Amino acid sequence: MLKLTCTAVLIVALTGCSDPKQASDKNFKAAIQEYLNTAYPKCYFNEKFPVQIDTDSFGRRAALQSLAKAGLLSETELSRREFKDWNGNVKLIIKSEYALTDTGRKFYNPNARQVMNREIGGFCIGKAKVREINRFTEPADMLGHRITKVNYSYSIDELPEWATMLEVKAAIPGLKEAADSTATPIKETDTLVLTNNGWVHERLFAK
Repeated sequence: MLKLTCTAVLIVALTGCSDPKQASDKNFKAAIQEYLNTAYPKCYFNEKFPVQIDTDSFGRRAALQSLAKAGLLSETELSRREFKDWNGNVKLIIKSEYALTDTGRKFYNPNARQVMNREIGGFCIGKAKVREINRFTEPADMLGHRITKVNYSYSIDELPEWATMLEVKAAIPGLKEAADSTATPIKETDTLVLTNNGWVHERLFAK
């Protein structure tokens, strides 16, 4: 009888440790990792190719040129002309076309983002990994659900070599943070929701 009782206690204890509804670092880490697996590979620099430009608004030409130097795009000069601005200074306008190379197509997703009912591509790379659960709030009820806010850090692995080039990191928004995340993990605070199957990220809960 004593042996059976001890066995039963052991089973209960083991079950409690693996309870997916428990508020624990382990469960929160698993829930956030599940979400990050849907968010990555992440797509950077959304553009439809081929594209022609003759200005550098918002650093667009600099980004295209950096991707061309990295071998993802080809760069072809189409025309150049001079003009005088309001102060009489002579300016040079170069019109160029950028197109995907074979290397670029390996990373380019033509349906990365939808803008105004139009599909725009992007260079999709990386795999995110939760490094640490730093802290979380005491689970509380809100709008009929039990939630907690979790502060955590993560890094981006499996990045191609071109994504770590200094010029590319400087020109593509968000890429430097991703490329440097192995040494300096990215910190985020997200909301998790308790379900009948355990904790899930709020963005997955809404689906």
